[in-house]
This record gives sequence, structure tokens and C-alpha cells, in this order.
Amino acid sequence: MENVFVHSIFIPGTLAANHTVTFLAPWDCQLVHVSGVGSGSNAATLKVGTSADDDGYITSGNLGVSGTPLEWDQITDFAGVLAGSQFPHIVKGTIVLVTITDHVSHAAGVYVALTFSKG
Repeated sequence: MENVFVHSIFIPGTLAANHTVTFLAPWDCQLVHVSGVGSGSNAATLKVGTSADDDGYITSGNLGVSGTPLEWDQITDFAGVLAGSQFPHIVKGTIVLVTITDHVSHAAGVYVALTFSKG
């Protein structure tokens, strides 16, 4: 299991705007699982990609609500053009973007976990 790592994002409180989280891939890796949830009953949406294509890995999907996460864990869940319905391979130094889009209903207590395997 030492070849697996998780990048987690937590946004406390009620969303009042969209959020984009960026980070550099620390080494060559593959995105193999994403889960996301809000603590309340109002949904937000998620996109995952790169600085060149913000939905290149996951084009869009609702986060889970009321503490029940939704997940992207099948190769077909990664339908962005950079992934091509495969677990995306990410080269070291790639700027990864995670975009959480708020809606009029305002999601709260948003948590997203991205699981990567090295290599």
C-alpha cells in the first residue's frame, strides 16, 4: 500500500462561491479513485483536470449529500478528454485542478478525496 497516496480537500462551512484547488503532481501517478460529499442536503458539482483542461479527467458530477459520499472508481467514470475512459496517468509536475462548483442551494461541509497510485 505504500505506493498509494490520498490528496484530500475539506471546505468547512457553507459554500458561497466556487472553489478551485490546485496542486503539483509530486511524481508520475495514476488517479484511481475520487469520492466527494457534503454534510447537508444540498449538492455541489465536481470537475477534475489540469491547468490545460479543467475537466480533462472528470467532466462533471454531483457530490454526495447528507454525509453519503459519491465516488468515481470505474475507468469509464474518468471520461474527460485527457483520461479517455481510463484511469488518468499524470506526469510529475502536472498542475492538477479540482473544481467544486456551488449552486444556488449552497452545499456545506464539502470533502473530496483523490486516491492516486505511484508510477
